[in-house]
Amino acid sequence: MINYPGATRFEARHDASWLWITADSWLDCASWLKARKFVRCEWLTAVHLAEDQFQVTLCVSDSLANEKVLVVTQVDQEIESLEQIYPVVQFHEREVRQMLGLNFKNATDESPAFSADFAGHPLRRDFALTERTEHEWPGQVDPEKQTKRRPALAPGVRQEWL
Repeated sequence: MINYPGATRFEARHDASWLWITADSWLDCASWLKARKFVRCEWLTAVHLAEDQFQVTLCVSDSLANEKVLVVTQVDQEIESLEQIYPVVQFHEREVRQMLGLNFKNATDESPAFSADFAGHPLRRDFALTERTEHEWPGQVDPEKQTKRRPALAPGVRQEWL
């Protein structure tokens, strides 16, 4: 297990090392990991926390994918691109930009990852799903109907016992 010196938190789990870092350490940590033979970028993703806050997670591994490190940080709207360290991360950054609206500084390709054209960023918590706003949703309760349910018996109690 490997622990970055600038990590604010470290966990050694059965399948990987987890490092929590500040956004200022993002590039430095990625360079530090690559220098220690973590040469494969497995994936990069993000989660929209609230308004302009995101949690970004990077997974890297050694050349045989035997040892993995996950790096987690929180950012506000923008983070440095890692494509100069891990070129394959370019697609993942484009995907996160298109789906969540997180910007990557110094990214060379800002084209959308997918051909679908979204009106906004569909994986953000504040994105309204048009299917839910334009159509009646299955299972929706109609307040006009006064439905009365049969009284339920306690588990293990039969009607004939009463």
